[in-house]
Amino acid sequence: MPKWLRIVIRIGAVLLGCFILLWLVLALYIHLNRQSFLKQLTGRLNQGLNGTLTIGDISPSLLRSFPHMSMALDKVELQDSLCAQHHHPLLSVKRIFVKVNTFSVFRRRLDIREITMEDGTIYLYTNEQGYTNTHVFASRKEKTTGNGSGKDAAIASLELHNMLFVVDNQQKNKLFQVNIYTLRGSMAAMDSAWRFKIRTRAQVNSFSFNTERGSYLKDRILETSLEINVNRATKTLTIPAQRIDINQQPVKVGAVFTFGEKPVSYTITIAAAGMPYHTATGLLLPHLTQKLDSIQLEKPLDVDARIKGYMREHDTPDIRVNWKTANNVLVTKAGEWSDCSFSGNFRNEAQPGLGHNDENSAVTFYGFKAKWWGIPLSADTLRILNLKRPELMGRFKSEFPLMDLNDLASETFAFTKGMASADLYYKGSVLAGDTAPTFLKGAIHLSNGALSYLPRDLQFHDCNAVIEFTGQDMYFRNVKAQSAKSAIQMDGSVRNLLALYFSAPEKILVDWNIRSPQLDLDEFRFFLAPRKKQAHKGGGSSLSRKASRMARQLDVVLDACNVNMRVQLDQLNYRRFNAQRVVADLRLTQTDILLQQISLAHAGGSLMMRGAIHQQGNNNRFKLNTDIRNVHIDQLFYAFDNFGMQSLTSKNLKGILSARADITGNLYDKGKITPRSLYGTLSFDLRQGALVHFEPLENIGNFFFRKRNLSNITFDNLQNTLQLQGNKIIIPPMQIASSALNMDVTGVYGMPTGTDIYLDVPLRNPKKEKKNKGIVLHLRATDDNKEGKVKIKLGRKKEVDSLPTMTEQ
Repeated sequence: MPKWLRIVIRIGAVLLGCFILLWLVLALYIHLNRQSFLKQLTGRLNQGLNGTLTIGDISPSLLRSFPHMSMALDKVELQDSLCAQHHHPLLSVKRIFVKVNTFSVFRRRLDIREITMEDGTIYLYTNEQGYTNTHVFASRKEKTTGNGSGKDAAIASLELHNMLFVVDNQQKNKLFQVNIYTLRGSMAAMDSAWRFKIRTRAQVNSFSFNTERGSYLKDRILETSLEINVNRATKTLTIPAQRIDINQQPVKVGAVFTFGEKPVSYTITIAAAGMPYHTATGLLLPHLTQKLDSIQLEKPLDVDARIKGYMREHDTPDIRVNWKTANNVLVTKAGEWSDCSFSGNFRNEAQPGLGHNDENSAVTFYGFKAKWWGIPLSADTLRILNLKRPELMGRFKSEFPLMDLNDLASETFAFTKGMASADLYYKGSVLAGDTAPTFLKGAIHLSNGALSYLPRDLQFHDCNAVIEFTGQDMYFRNVKAQSAKSAIQMDGSVRNLLALYFSAPEKILVDWNIRSPQLDLDEFRFFLAPRKKQAHKGGGSSLSRKASRMARQLDVVLDACNVNMRVQLDQLNYRRFNAQRVVADLRLTQTDILLQQISLAHAGGSLMMRGAIHQQGNNNRFKLNTDIRNVHIDQLFYAFDNFGMQSLTSKNLKGILSARADITGNLYDKGKITPRSLYGTLSFDLRQGALVHFEPLENIGNFFFRKRNLSNITFDNLQNTLQLQGNKIIIPPMQIASSALNMDVTGVYGMPTGTDIYLDVPLRNPKKEKKNKGIVLHLRATDDNKEGKVKIKLGRKKEVDSLPTMTEQ
């Protein structure tokens, strides 16, 4: 080792030893004179105080601020003169470290450079009468030195660790409470100002300008490096706009407090770029946060706010918040809004002079553009007023292809063509739990549409309509649609739709008018069947899943609502049935089709009907009361497929029929009558009747009446009341006077089998006199119980006849 290096090391060791020795001597000196230092420090810190500062003990802390000297003060408490009454010491700290100028120790006059407080509370308290414990700092007449000059204690630096800072103003209902985990501050004093620099990490327990309304920044973690300026002349505290991390979200905050005014005024500004929506709402008062959190914005937005108020009793500051966002996703009670862009603001004083409160608050959106369930919408201005009972109001406009509705109505309609345009003014609730009634006014125009109605598997094209909203009600105007065989014109109304859509769809009543030059009822027989349930697709995007829920609710409404329907048709076709001048009043409920009144012209006459069809699936119960007047019986039988008869058909009958029928039965969902289901009575009056080529009677002519024309039997009038009993028609005793023969008829006609009819036929020609005299032929008509072929044999009623029979070939 070089000689010079050994000399340097020895000198350094000597100096270090001397330094350590000096510190030991200093520590011993402080220990021996600690009572003197405690008295001096207490007196020094009590300068200018109107209160009592007490220190439990003092001890040296050599290593904490090496090479300077630090003193540890235990159990430090600062009380104002009335602390015994309100029990809130202004300062209560477990330990304070005071850094002093080392050489001032030997002068026995402490020069304090830095103070560090650990584990305690700083509590600024004001009671309801306005007295505050900060009076402890009220100015006194300064003590001067011998030369007449004085000097304040120069504390250059302050540190806090685990300190609770509280401003409790019970007179003005204000409470600010902050847990300071760490704080490091320094002060530079100038002629008329102080400049503080602070670096801190803290948690806000309360930041309440009005304790009755809650706290801003509740439970938020703050991290920042701040510069604070105090102008002693104007009594103004200024915080220039600087970055503060709130729960790791960077925010620029600035503030001005003017203590020279009465009451004290303050202005706080906040600005943040790219702030998540829920982070922004979490900074507000709890009731506002709760309401606004029912809205979601998936992407951040740019926000700036200003809070301006006064430190006075029950004062609520003026709050103004501005924001903007682009291509965001907004989720509200009304659904999901994608590609959402807008700017806007919040004011808690919408009408000047009416106060800063929820009832006088307003949220405004400007230049709103979005897609609602895929439908493009725009609005120049939207407003939400009265946050106690929020209402959204605004005028929405849109124009889009009808196919864009398929996601929204995926289980009800499928559009393949057409355009829609909308101009609607909306006023109603927007947040979850809001109860404001919904008001909608305006119109939606549909043009050149083509669609499939999925639950009923029905296709329409050339669809045009105007849908008007007038508050709670919806009206359909000039609705036109074309199916494969029918052309329909419609209009209607749905009263109180918006109020009942979600809450009570079963109470919705639809009034519907239908007109058509020609309607094929076979296309609409689906009304007899239950609605087809579409498969709900799992997975998919959030948009499609929520749209599916909307569609299911539309399905519920269509299935649960009641419909009053008035139908006017020039021509009606249903398989073989044709009618003209059809007028019908119907009512459709969840389970029934009520035929309240139907009138139509058919087969040269008219029909009047009343009844009901109870929908039970593929086999539906019906009840029908019918009044038939002057119809051609052959056309009637043809139209109704011979009413299930096989032997007697429309080809065998002629004449003018009037009848009354009161029957019940079942009807398949395909529109056919269920076999063996008809019960009731049928009273008829057949005039100018004829029985043509009725094979069973023609066969009788081969044996008994060869000289008579049994292929065309005519009669002037025929009346009776038949009983329908399932697969049987009960024929009460009836006399028939015809051109070929007279007969008495009674028995049962089976459908399709079970026929058992008795005929008493005089052999005398009815054209001759004494037609009721002479031999009477007793016949019995039965079927073979297999194919329903009728055969006629000789036999009296209740007799077993073994004579040869004449069988239908």
